[in-house]
Amino acid sequence: MNNTIIQLLVLAGVALFLIIRLKNVLGTRDGFEPTKKPKNSNMEVKANLEIIEGGLDEEVSDYLSGDDKSARSLKRIKELESNFSLSDFIGGAGGAYEMILMAFQAGNIDSVASFLSSDVKNNFDEAINDRNKKELIIESEFIGIRDTAIKKVSFNEKTSTAEICVSFLADIKSEVKNKDGDVVEGEKSETKKQFDIWAFSREIGSDNPNWLLIETGL
Repeated sequence: MNNTIIQLLVLAGVALFLIIRLKNVLGTRDGFEPTKKPKNSNMEVKANLEIIEGGLDEEVSDYLSGDDKSARSLKRIKELESNFSLSDFIGGAGGAYEMILMAFQAGNIDSVASFLSSDVKNNFDEAINDRNKKELIIESEFIGIRDTAIKKVSFNEKTSTAEICVSFLADIKSEVKNKDGDVVEGEKSETKKQFDIWAFSREIGSDNPNWLLIETGL
């Protein structure tokens, strides 16, 4: 075998090696490959959800799948407050749920009064006063939240007020004792599941960042 043939074989081997490397890096285009959307596209479509101009927020598919009305309310809220996040809201709502529920169980809601609407505060006060008249005491322990879910988001254009309904499923230990210390309801050693749906409200764009609890037992 002469030098020319050897050189050709070497070059062919190098070319084959380069082709294989390029295919590994760039991939192939065998069969159908969807056309990529332009980066400057101002619309995005996701299955079973209506198109929303300006892009469909991932939180819509995460929390509001199939609820176009709530999705549009969320979009409007974010137009007025671009840093609003449903994920952050859920975290805060969970903390508020534990804090308010435990304050109510303890019979002292003064520490959470700034997070309550006047109607909710009055209802809590009436329930606590009724409990005190019966000389009953609730001893409780909040174990943790199993699940939270956004049930509805609404926005009132006239008042710029948003309302978000959230469901909570929590584990709680509690028992009710009479004035003599006898247990009349529940058992502290037993963990019970508690389910609630609460509605929170806030004026979007306001300097006050706090959401008010406006309704319970939905």
